[in-house]
Amino acid sequence: MDPTKIKILRSRTAIPLDVAIQLLKENNGDIDASEQAFHHNKIRAIVFEAECDYETAKEYYELCKYDTTKAIERINNRTVRISTREKPTSRNEIGFSIWPVDHERHYYKTKKRNDVFIPAYDFDFILDEFNSVFPIQNPWNKQIETALYIYGHNYFDNATCRILSDRIAQSKTDDPKVLEFKMQFIAWLNDKLNYATYIVVFGNL
Repeated sequence: MDPTKIKILRSRTAIPLDVAIQLLKENNGDIDASEQAFHHNKIRAIVFEAECDYETAKEYYELCKYDTTKAIERINNRTVRISTREKPTSRNEIGFSIWPVDHERHYYKTKKRNDVFIPAYDFDFILDEFNSVFPIQNPWNKQIETALYIYGHNYFDNATCRILSDRIAQSKTDDPKVLEFKMQFIAWLNDKLNYATYIVVFGNL
């Protein structure tokens, strides 16, 4: 193996010696191809660790100047957004933030953020199902609430959320984007119900 090529590749990527030699062997001594393969493997590792798609992994890998650890941390700390639209309409979007808490209202600390944001125009697709579980009692002030409070906190216990999940699943829609939105929310909700005592819904309308 040409030591000059090894030196050039390692200067470009800060790659371990054994990995540099292996990549150059696999790519017939092509330095550029070896460098691309190195970054590709790093991005694939991010995809696996952060459970994201390749384009997201690539974006954060480059933003974090090829630091995989920082890229994974940044991806895991992103706000999860469930919507029928691919991009938000504004930076300070109105809608509902939703997260799981324990019996003392403590937020669960997990490797990945476990809250979700749903824009107001999408929440309308599941608003009827949310209101259908009322009246419910606020567990902290014991007041009976008759509808979703869109300007603050709402608390739904685990059992009520399971009813809510079933009702959203049974609701009808002919729009494939709305159906996908509902399925994503149900999947998120059911995952949190494996451990959460309450689900908090906070409206910023």
